[in-house]
Amino acid sequence: MRLLLETMFAALLLSGPALAVSEHRYSANISVQQPAAFVQLPLPASAYARLLQPGLVDLRIVDANGANVPFAVLPWREAQTEAVEQQRAVALYTLPRRPAAGTAWPMPVEVLVQGDRISVRQRGGNAAPPPAVPPGWLFDLGPQQRNEPAATALRLAWSGPAEFSAAYLLESSDDLRSWRAAGRGQVLALASPAGPLTQALVPLPADAGRFLRLVWSDPAAAPALSGAMRVAAQERSTAVDSTTAWSVAASAASTPKALHFDLGAVLPLVQIDLQGGPGTRVTPLRVEGRQRSDEAWRPVTQGVVYQIDAAGSSSRSPPLPLRAELRYLRVLPDERAAPLDLGTQLLVQARLASLVFASQGQPPFKLLAGAADARPGALPATTLVPLLEDERPRFGRATLGDWQEVAVVASQVAAEQRQAALRPWLLWTVLLAGVAALGSMVWRLARPGS
Repeated sequence: MRLLLETMFAALLLSGPALAVSEHRYSANISVQQPAAFVQLPLPASAYARLLQPGLVDLRIVDANGANVPFAVLPWREAQTEAVEQQRAVALYTLPRRPAAGTAWPMPVEVLVQGDRISVRQRGGNAAPPPAVPPGWLFDLGPQQRNEPAATALRLAWSGPAEFSAAYLLESSDDLRSWRAAGRGQVLALASPAGPLTQALVPLPADAGRFLRLVWSDPAAAPALSGAMRVAAQERSTAVDSTTAWSVAASAASTPKALHFDLGAVLPLVQIDLQGGPGTRVTPLRVEGRQRSDEAWRPVTQGVVYQIDAAGSSSRSPPLPLRAELRYLRVLPDERAAPLDLGTQLLVQARLASLVFASQGQPPFKLLAGAADARPGALPATTLVPLLEDERPRFGRATLGDWQEVAVVASQVAAEQRQAALRPWLLWTVLLAGVAALGSMVWRLARPGS
């Protein structure tokens, strides 16, 4: 009986919670190409595949002696958008004297149309000489150039006086015959101890035509214009931190009605695109995703993917935006669309993180991953690098080598997996043995004379 109880106790110990693996299962050498006090290490997708905890928690950097090296996860910087001003000189003409009430204002120019070409020239012949103090000005913005943004303002230049303040009325036209109101405003120039103060911009409405007529409220107080510039603002977006792109083949579970893709790890996706062979294709589709294979699929994006080959050129649909952290994707075409080609590739773009570590300790350095119970090892970025944005341009550069499995940790994990597989059988054995022992004791107690 004592032996049975000892066996049951040992089995219960084995059936308890498994011992936690505290060591990291995977390591990869860090190759420093550009040394510096702080070195930036972009993480490949393979690093995410070795993680056992979300949020990059189980990453560590160690030196050749196994000592921890301080590191941080660099915060992602969004694309920077800036407005770039474009200027182009425009033609300007002095307006003739103000006409009598109820009559049209004569224009100092005439428009010539020759086929698709439109030209503007100043009137000659018996045209009246311009007044000494012009009541206003006519501006010809010229034809809209290809890919040129719409004009937002006129920037006036003048030869004097040094100080003035002049109000104006602005009108716009496409053909010099029909005019529409385009706003009112004021230009000015003032002297100050810190330098001249000027307001030279004339804002334009969104529907401004090619011709603008600016009429001074008080011509005597207006400046003598010497030129004008057409001003347009165009936004330019500069990617500060670039995304990582690669292609993924459809998995074996794919069918023409549902393409399955396994990215190998839960990744922070930005956009996806489908790449097939040549030929014209138009496919309305929806995309579903999940992080684990045992989860239910959930919709993440939808759209129309097309490729049109015609006249020796090919046009493609833009990528589908997808902001989510996923590992598995399923692409489902609309029921009315043609089946999908099983050879279709999925082009993925993801915001993979970068680490920055201090160059301290004995190189070479290693990146460790794959510890289920590891505590967060990264410092806040501004703690590791107090003047982070100032220091970024001086960061060194490093790349990650191939991953290696730590044999000791792998053996421990395998042993725990075998133990976990045997645990239910041990429990049943203990329970059956206990029932048998109790039954034997009851039978002995129940015998006559016992």
